[in-house]
Amino acid sequence: MKSKLLYCGSALMLTAMHFSPAMAAIVLTTGSGSSVSTVEGSANFDPINSLSDNPYLEGGMSFSRTNLSLNNNGCGYAGCASHIGFPGFSGNYMYGTGSDGYFDIKSVGSNIFSGLEFVIGTGYARTIQEVSWQAFLNNVLVGSGSTNLGVGTVVGFSGAGGFDTLRYTSGPEELKAPAFDSVRAQFSAAGAVPEPAAWIMMILGFALVGASMRHRKPQANVTFKFA
Repeated sequence: MKSKLLYCGSALMLTAMHFSPAMAAIVLTTGSGSSVSTVEGSANFDPINSLSDNPYLEGGMSFSRTNLSLNNNGCGYAGCASHIGFPGFSGNYMYGTGSDGYFDIKSVGSNIFSGLEFVIGTGYARTIQEVSWQAFLNNVLVGSGSTNLGVGTVVGFSGAGGFDTLRYTSGPEELKAPAFDSVRAQFSAAGAVPEPAAWIMMILGFALVGASMRHRKPQANVTFKFA
């Protein structure tokens, strides 16, 4: 019986590993509404300080730069976007240039993203840009990718389990020049729906405890009688 319990426990643990957060991967989609059905947070970067605050907070989200210029060399407004790389942008927008630079978009508080969308651009005068991204949940990588997309494309990110951080950049390897605008987010409460691995581990725990109690040797009842 003990060997059977160990076998079942091992099988359930392997199943839990199989259904780890990496399996419920976040994926990239394109088009408005492809990942956000209900807009619960948005950011358009209209305040002037959105160019200098790092991180910048708006719409329940935090936007921070790493290895990117902070003042955008005076750009970061639609009025500066006179070349081909910024179609679909309006007013102020997030933009930076720098070697190996990237933006982190994070949910604020206890919420996590169930979906995230924004329109993309680039500091290079081109119609196609190279985009790279990584999605994290509790510092665990749950999705990543790299592809070529047209400037002005609305990109979306979503998937089972959600994510709390999206790391985004674009441009050739030697110099990044990511830009984005009109961010839309949909949230879900952190921990509201347990991951499949969590459910399996809980079931495993209950099964082992129940089996242990069932096969425990009965203890003798001793009755003391006093004269």
